[in-house]
Amino acid sequence: MNQLITITQNENNEQVVSGRELHQFLGVKTRYNDWFEDMVKYGFTENVDFIGFTEKRVKPQGGRPSVDHALKLDMAKEISMIQRNEKGKQARQYFIEVEKELKQQLLPQTPEQQIALLAQGNVNLNKKVEQIENSVLDLTDRFGLPSNKAKVLQKKVASKVYMFTGGKYSNAHKKLGAKVFREFYKDLNNRFDVVKYSDIPLSRYDEATEYLDMWQPSFNTTLEIRGLNSQTSFRNTSSND
Repeated sequence: MNQLITITQNENNEQVVSGRELHQFLGVKTRYNDWFEDMVKYGFTENVDFIGFTEKRVKPQGGRPSVDHALKLDMAKEISMIQRNEKGKQARQYFIEVEKELKQQLLPQTPEQQIALLAQGNVNLNKKVEQIENSVLDLTDRFGLPSNKAKVLQKKVASKVYMFTGGKYSNAHKKLGAKVFREFYKDLNNRFDVVKYSDIPLSRYDEATEYLDMWQPSFNTTLEIRGLNSQTSFRNTSSND
């Protein structure tokens, strides 16, 4: 591609164009300083879209040094479009092509470079997935059981207690059921260091259900249950005789 206008890089590696050179290429009849002042009114900001500087060349006839401006390509494209003439259209298309070439140069060209880029993308993706997983784990540690999990655990506790007391309508359950419930929840809360079972972290839910499966009433409570249920069995046997 033929170079229509000189494009250089600033200290931030951004492509810039001389305002005076662009002014000359566009064939603007207005003095550069007046023309540039009018262009800035379209919403451009100094030190963002352009930077002013003094040309270092020495004028043969003396006088003040010329002021020029380094324009970023986006500003140069817009100014070219504003001119609404063939030169402006030509300059804008030239800047677009230059940007395309630069982007193409930044893309990986060889298979090795492409593989390296894909590998780096996978590394970045894995890091993001790991960050998300850590965030989820943090949330499950900070908050207690959701209502559906708490209800499931509550039902399992009830089934466990009924099993130990000999059934919901057994003599032992009527007299000791509440005691067995309190005993279990006390052991569970102590085991997981919480005030109530619903405060157990979601991340430890499986551990809580495993603990429930293995839990048994204390030895003395077990003896009381057996004693009450044996009395019921004895009475039923006596009534049959």
